[in-house]
Amino acid sequence: MFELENLAYIKQIYPFEWVMLGIYMLVIMGVSFYIQITHIKRDRIYRYYTSAVFAKVISAVAFCLIYIYYYKGGDTVSYFETSRALLNLGMKNPGNFLKEIVQTPSVPNYFLFDRVTGYPWSYMFYDHQTWFVAKLLTPILVISFKSYLVSTVMLSWLSFIGTWKLFKLLVRYYPNLEGRMAFCMLFVPSVLFWGSGILKDTITFAAVCWIIIGIDGVFISKIKRLRNLFILILSTWVLLSIKPYILISLLPGAFVWILYNRISKARSKFLKYSAIPLIYLSSFLIVYIMLSAFGDRLGKFSVPKMLVTASITQKDLKQDYYHGSSFDIGDYDPTITGMLSKVPSAITVGLFRPFLWEARNPVMIASGLENFSFLLLAIGVVVGFFFKMKKFFKIILENPFLIFLLSYTIFFSLLVGLSTSNFGALVRFKIPFLPFFVCALVLMNYFLWSRKYNGKSST
Repeated sequence: MFELENLAYIKQIYPFEWVMLGIYMLVIMGVSFYIQITHIKRDRIYRYYTSAVFAKVISAVAFCLIYIYYYKGGDTVSYFETSRALLNLGMKNPGNFLKEIVQTPSVPNYFLFDRVTGYPWSYMFYDHQTWFVAKLLTPILVISFKSYLVSTVMLSWLSFIGTWKLFKLLVRYYPNLEGRMAFCMLFVPSVLFWGSGILKDTITFAAVCWIIIGIDGVFISKIKRLRNLFILILSTWVLLSIKPYILISLLPGAFVWILYNRISKARSKFLKYSAIPLIYLSSFLIVYIMLSAFGDRLGKFSVPKMLVTASITQKDLKQDYYHGSSFDIGDYDPTITGMLSKVPSAITVGLFRPFLWEARNPVMIASGLENFSFLLLAIGVVVGFFFKMKKFFKIILENPFLIFLLSYTIFFSLLVGLSTSNFGALVRFKIPFLPFFVCALVLMNYFLWSRKYNGKSST
């Protein structure tokens, strides 16, 4: 609506930020090393802790350098500057700051900012999801003294907590595969890079991790249920406030995981085989009712509007102003029938593109190489399906958590594939499900081809 000049647009990283980064890095790595040495004797997976933290914060630094000096800005800078303007407003007038925090964005509220505070970017201020992210970032800017570089590193470090907790959960489920689970959750290159910057994806990926931890604590392992219920509610609120469609992708698999976890312990094979389709149908019905009930809260992601939103977004992202970084799965009608006609191509896009031969710059080449390795893992699963079909279904039936991983991955990749036609956006949008996709592929290949597999996990 209004686009006023932001008076201090970031064009470089200043020397004082590098000095601050050195101090903060000493603190971060010191704390990490202390955590590792105090836990490693009773839990050997902590041998990954310091290296995982280091990889995370170095990825954050690399993210800053690429966005400042290669891309010359972007949403990450706009988020920072919008949050900085909000913090400046709080320092100048706490009452107006409180109004911005609790009230819906409006034109009068926009003009509570001035040339002293700096102005938030209007496309972020008037969008509820991006404005929510800017508000979340404000405390991080306080402890980072309004340094873009240090703020990025601090957000990356804080988001790592959820990732590490989920890694511990995976090792509890699959104790013999801790090395493989470490790669899936802690060291996938694109997740480290795109999940370490000041972007929605860093926060939403952390929220997904905490939601899974909460589901396990409340419904599966039933450990510290009150605390885990609070974690589940808080993380769900954050996800709903930023990217509701991620929750839509999570829910069907989560219901199957919770319900089938009990049924999978039954001795009757007939009950196990017949339960999954019934649980899936019930899950879809529950999800549909929930989405319909919260339609106003979900806005453009509500049931009546979701397919229209995906179709419009897909058409917009392949326009000429994206300068050749777009691709096309073909237009489709915003109906269930229209969506179903694009399911195979949309899922392929979400899981495996950009292909290596589609890369046009260094960032896309790295993504293409990574996707090629995932494609090889997927081929291993497909071959295993045809040659070891009985074992394949046995693995699925005896691993409710694996069912959840596959379900979440497929639904999320479908939504991403339907609504994205730009490679730059695609590689970021995949981050909240990519580690779980890699985890599912690694688990399936291990279970299918390893003679050590006994047919069950601890879930």
